[in-house]
Amino acid sequence: MARRVWVTKRQPDLLTIMSTRRGLGQLSLVFGTSTLVLKVVELWLTYTPDPFGIYQVGALIIGWFSNITLGATLCLLTIYFFTIKSWLVKVIRINKSQRFDDTVKSLRLQHDIQSIVIDQMIGNPNLSQKSIIVPEIYVQAHFQGEVMMDGMATIDLVPGATNDIVQLGNDISASLVNKWNRSIVADDFEINSEQTQVTYFLFDTQAQNRLVITKDSDVPVINENTIKLMPGWIWQLAKEPHMNLMAETGFGKTYLANYIIYASVKSSIQVFYADPKKSSNLDHALPEGRVFFDKEEIIKSLERMVRLMDARNVKIKEWATSAISQDFTDLGLPAVLYVFDELSAFINSLDSKKNKYVISLLSQLLMKGRSAGIVLISIGQQLDAKTFPTKLRSQAQLNLILGPSTLETRTMLFGHGVDAPLTTFKPGTGLFTLAGMNTNPRRFMAPDMRKFEPVYLANLKRIANDTQSDWKLLHAVSRGNA
Repeated sequence: MARRVWVTKRQPDLLTIMSTRRGLGQLSLVFGTSTLVLKVVELWLTYTPDPFGIYQVGALIIGWFSNITLGATLCLLTIYFFTIKSWLVKVIRINKSQRFDDTVKSLRLQHDIQSIVIDQMIGNPNLSQKSIIVPEIYVQAHFQGEVMMDGMATIDLVPGATNDIVQLGNDISASLVNKWNRSIVADDFEINSEQTQVTYFLFDTQAQNRLVITKDSDVPVINENTIKLMPGWIWQLAKEPHMNLMAETGFGKTYLANYIIYASVKSSIQVFYADPKKSSNLDHALPEGRVFFDKEEIIKSLERMVRLMDARNVKIKEWATSAISQDFTDLGLPAVLYVFDELSAFINSLDSKKNKYVISLLSQLLMKGRSAGIVLISIGQQLDAKTFPTKLRSQAQLNLILGPSTLETRTMLFGHGVDAPLTTFKPGTGLFTLAGMNTNPRRFMAPDMRKFEPVYLANLKRIANDTQSDWKLLHAVSRGNA
């Protein structure tokens, strides 16, 4: 909620000062400092030898004044606490899942942005006013050292500040860079459905927020069960299986899928790709039997995945060495990645009987695939409940949206409470949630593969010949148990 703030250079009267939070805080500081000084003088006069008792009289008078200022300070602090109570509760709620040092740095950044808004008198063109209306601001950011990896600043909109949201972001960016000597800029933004809040996604120009792929060696290899998607973030397929990826045409979902496939192949993760729209050339790079275009081919490949999952689970049970449950990683089996492009469009194209059958196959993979290492990436423009039941969609531990999205889309993928239907995300950028890492959506920046695209297929084919093998699907390859 917007609040009124005292601005010193406008020479407000005492009543205006006391009616504002900043005024209360400043008055509390003045009276508190005065109390401290008076108490020190009182003590000095009390313990200074004085045969005539003049110092003692002075100490009594000063002590009387110090008690008055102390009482005023306590009263002002009590009032101040109640004025910031709702703000404090919200700040604690926003940052409760943060590390302590991230919370401290977020609050510092929050104060910086609040000062920017006040100094620039955003939404308050009347310079004759003794006070201005400024919005509440809440910042949540994640840091590595002093470099911010990602962050969000949510600002309550006030009259006059809604005219040019882009300019407001530019003003904040310019002030952070120039006046505060910070490399943080307010990049993309989104406005909630009530048009009462704008959230700016903060971008630190010093941070390596995006993987840049120009050659094969730029694609990191961790192991047979993990994929690096952003600096500082590794997707662990064994712990966080299944991904839902949504984006409108032209916002980078195919580029991201191609990166994931390349990184998987390079890491010896076994890859399968279903492409009902028949627009991919991956069949020229991946081994035969790994890329599927026709309906019947895709359905048969899903049947094969279910059989593979069941066979792996049987082998895991046979090889179990303790009462504690084991999974494919304990046997040295590589993860199996099944990438299903335009899943919703494919399901909608099926007749009723095949539709139910495909849903049942997907259900088995999503519900039971984790222990066997079968990971499904579901890609589509819309993954709504009519085509992809909620109970199946919710099995994915990683949910990602690229580009702009509506409130309906956000709610569909992230759940209720994500109220931000208007966004300006550019191709390749968006939001994600990952189980165990973040409950609120965080900014995502897909790897930049534009310079690698001309040699992508040739490199993928060369690597796939060495790493993609049907023998590896069922047999242990790390421990030599086969």
